[in-house]
Amino acid sequence: MRDFLDRVLSGRVLVAGVGCVGHGDDAFGPLLVRSLRSLGWQNALDCGDRLEDFTLDIVAQAPERIVIADAVEMQARPGDLALLQLSDLAGSECHGHGASLQRVMEYLRMRTGAEVLLLAVQPDRTSRGLSPEVEATIEDLAEAFEGSAGPGSAGPGSAGILPACATC
Repeated sequence: MRDFLDRVLSGRVLVAGVGCVGHGDDAFGPLLVRSLRSLGWQNALDCGDRLEDFTLDIVAQAPERIVIADAVEMQARPGDLALLQLSDLAGSECHGHGASLQRVMEYLRMRTGAEVLLLAVQPDRTSRGLSPEVEATIEDLAEAFEGSAGPGSAGPGSAGILPACATC
């Protein structure tokens, strides 16, 4: 995981969490953002379940890479992670927020020139609250982000950190 994070978190990175807190594992994105912010990451944006409402905020940050964290049905084990590019989403069986997520990712790539990635976690659809598997994945990711060489590892204000959005 460390190699993955070192590659993904190099340069000016913005992490956008998508999902709905209070709806089981769909809360993955926003809860990951909360964990990152508690570690001093200011370049983590909770977009709720409406990523499209935050596109102007994201574009204004001029990131080099956008990582969208979301719960996505991938026919995998609960808590499993996948890092998906736009090309991986075309015609795939994976779905989180439907075709609109793919369109918003395409729009962000077009407007920013940034690499746009989807950090997807497999939800446990049988869990009423946050499943233990997804909770463990959030904890593992936060620990790995904290120890990565990427933005935030040196704390707020370090090179590569994006300023906090006004709408955060």
